[in-house]
Amino acid sequence: MDGTHRDSDLKTRVLEATNIVELIGQTVQLKRAGRDFIGLCPFHQEKTPSFHVYASKQFYYCYGCKKHGNAIDFVIERDRVEFVDAMRTMAEAKGIPVGPKGAGSGQRAGETQILRDAHSAACQFYEKQLAQPALGQAARDYLVKRGFNDESIQKFRIGLAAEGWDRFATSPQAKKFTPAQLALAGLLKPRQQGEGYYDTFRDRLMFPIFDKDGRIIAFGGRVMPGSDDPAKYLNSPQTPLFDKGRCAFGLHLAQDKIRATRTVAVVEGYTDVVMAHQFGCTNVVSVLGTALTARHLELLSYYADRVVLLFDPDAAGDVAVDRALELYLTQEKVEVAIASLPDGLDPDEFLLKHGAEAFDATLAGATDALAYKWRQLSGRMNQRTSSLNDQQKAVDEYLTALSSARKSGHVDPIRWGSAVNRVSRLTGIPPEQLQRRLGKPARSRQTSPLAHAPMPVLPKSEVPTANDKAEGFVLGYLLCEPADWADIQKFVEPAGFAPGPRRMLAEIYWQHQRDEGQPVLNQFLSLLDGQADIKELATQLAQEVQTTAEPRQFLQACIEYFRLQRLRLEQEKQEARLRASNEFPLAVEEEAAVLQQLSDLSRIPDPRRMSVRYGI
Repeated sequence: MDGTHRDSDLKTRVLEATNIVELIGQTVQLKRAGRDFIGLCPFHQEKTPSFHVYASKQFYYCYGCKKHGNAIDFVIERDRVEFVDAMRTMAEAKGIPVGPKGAGSGQRAGETQILRDAHSAACQFYEKQLAQPALGQAARDYLVKRGFNDESIQKFRIGLAAEGWDRFATSPQAKKFTPAQLALAGLLKPRQQGEGYYDTFRDRLMFPIFDKDGRIIAFGGRVMPGSDDPAKYLNSPQTPLFDKGRCAFGLHLAQDKIRATRTVAVVEGYTDVVMAHQFGCTNVVSVLGTALTARHLELLSYYADRVVLLFDPDAAGDVAVDRALELYLTQEKVEVAIASLPDGLDPDEFLLKHGAEAFDATLAGATDALAYKWRQLSGRMNQRTSSLNDQQKAVDEYLTALSSARKSGHVDPIRWGSAVNRVSRLTGIPPEQLQRRLGKPARSRQTSPLAHAPMPVLPKSEVPTANDKAEGFVLGYLLCEPADWADIQKFVEPAGFAPGPRRMLAEIYWQHQRDEGQPVLNQFLSLLDGQADIKELATQLAQEVQTTAEPRQFLQACIEYFRLQRLRLEQEKQEARLRASNEFPLAVEEEAAVLQQLSDLSRIPDPRRMSVRYGI
C-alpha cells in the first residue's frame, strides 16, 4: 500500500475513532444546545458564544471567525501543526497503528527520547539541590525575596545548579547516561585541557524550558546574587531538541489563555513570566533573552492574533522597537503591539506593586508598532523643544525608520497602503507625498498560494440571486441529509447548476453518491482538503441549513424553483425552435407539437416570481 492510500486509510480510522465533542471539550467549555453544543471560540476573542460543535455531523463551525472543519482540522488549527502530524498524534492517542515512518526513524526516535530523559533527570537533580536545607538556602531566600511562592516554584519546576564544576556530572541521575549523551543534550561540556566533562550550569537558579507538550528540552540559568559570572542569563546551547529561535519560555502553561484571549504578552526574563503566571496573567511568555524574530512570531501566531511586546524604557528597548516595526510591516499573521511599564519597572516589579488588573490594562492599551514608534520620537523631540525644526527632525527620523523597516522583507501591498495611510494621519503628510518619499515596496518573489487556487467561492454580485440561494440550499441540505439524495436527484442534477463552484461541488457530491454511497459530512469534507475553496463553500452551505427553521419546507420550495426553472428553459428552447422555423420550416405535425408544448408551458409560473413568494 503506497503512502497516499495509507494516509487516507489512517485518516478515515482516526475520524471514525474520534468523538469531536470530547476532543474539542478538552479545549473549549461546551454547553449543550439541543442535539449539538456551543462555546466560546478558541480561535478568536469573543464574549458571546458563536462556536458550534455538531455532534451528529462530527464537525465544528464558528459563526464569528468562520473557522470550521472536522476533528483533524481542529487539531491542526489548535496546535498549528501539519496535517500528517495532527493525524498521527490523534492516531497514537487512540491506539491506532500509524505504520512505518521510514528507515532510521526508530533509531532517531530513540536518540530523541534519551535526550528528553536526560533533561528530565537533570531537572530532578536541580530541584533536589534547591530543596536541600543548607545548599539551597540562599537560593530559596532569593526566590522569597523576589516574591515567588511555593506553588509557582513547583509549577515551573525551578531548581538550583549549585557552585562546583561537576556536581551534576558525578550525580546518580547523570550515571544513567553516557557523558557524550549529556554533552549532546547541552548539560555537560568537554574539558579543554585533559579528559572528562564539566557541568554547563553552575551557581545558577535553573528554569526548565518546555516544549508545547510540556516536555523539558533545555534550561535557562539565572546567575545567583554575588556571583562573579558576568552573564546574567545562560541558556542551553542548540541541540537536536532545542532551537531558542523557535521556543518561548512558559508557552506550555500559557497556550490555553493565549487561545482564549487571542493575545500573548512577550517579556524579557524568566522571572517576569513566572510572576505574571503567579498573578493569574497566564498569557505571558519570554523569548529566552534573544531578539524577537519572524520565527517567534510564526510560533506565536499558532495561538494568538495579537502579540504585545513589553519593553524596558531604555536604549535596548529602542533597538527592540525598531525590530518590532520591521516585524509589524513584514509579518501578516499577527498584529504586533508595544507597551512599556511606568517608572522603569520590570514586569515582575510592576505586578507586585500594582497587581494583575493594572497589568492586563497595560496590555489592553498597547499601541501598534507604527504609532508607538511615532509617539516615541515625537515625545522626545517635544521634551527638548517644540520648534518646527525639531518636529521636522522627528518626522525625518520616523520616515527613515519606516523605510528601513520596509526594506527588511516583503511587505504586502495592501498592508503597506494601510501603513502609509496610518503614517499620514500621524504625521499630517499627505499619502501621495509619503509614497514618493518612501518609495514603493518591492514585489515578493514568492508565488502567492492563491495564484493557482480554484475560482472564488462567493458570487461576484453582492446580493445573492434566487438561483444562488436555491442551488446553495439544495447542496447544503444534501450535505446534512445524504439519505435524501435518491429522491432529490430526480428533480435536480449538476448540469442544472450555473457554471462555477456550486456546480463543481455538485458534480463531486453526485459522483460520490453514485460510486461510494451516502457520505458522512466530516469525511466528505476531508476529501476536499486539496480544494480549499470548495471545502469552504461546502461547510458554509451546510451551516446555513443547520440554522434554517424549516429546512424541509424551504427545500421543497427550492426543488420547485429548479423544476420551474427547467421548464422555463424548455419554453425558451421551444420558442427558439419556432422562430427558427421561419427559415427552416418544421413539418406540420412537429410544428403542432411545439405549439401545444408552448401552450402548456405558458401556464407555468415564472420561477423568479415564485422565488419572491417563498423567500428564495
